Amino acid sequence: MRIKSDGKYEYRKDLYDQAGELLGESTRSKGLDASAEFTRRMMKNLERAADHPDMTAELAEILSTPRVTLEYRVESRVQVNE
Repeated sequence: MRIKSDGKYEYRKDLYDQAGELLGESTRSKGLDASAEFTRRMMKNLERAADHPDMTAELAEILSTPRVTLEYRVESRVQVNE
């Protein structure tokens, strides 16, 4: 697989290097693999977190990114039964 990293995609080199460093990997390839695995697991964990009773709107905002938005809503309803 080839990933464009020239011209307008030049920023990708630094992005992939930084991701690898954060995840303790020394090559871009391993960094991308680790990032993909992290994302796969984190998405499942974010879904669980959204449903957790301790979730708040502030925490949902902190956990959100430009690509992944965690929403938190409190819904209530009053129903009158006759």
